[in-house]
Amino acid sequence: MALKKPLNSFARARKVGHDASKKKRQAAIAQLQQWAKGKTKEIPDTK
Repeated sequence: MALKKPLNSFARARKVGHDASKKKRQAAIAQLQQWAKGKTKEIPDTK
């Protein structure tokens, strides 16, 4: 999960639900699963 910086220096960073790296990782996994099922011909670039 991504962390959002606090508004003051005494608070901790709080977790937020939207994480760009997680979305990118999940999309890459979904593409790889489609390739494994035989839905696409070329191997997806997951990096």
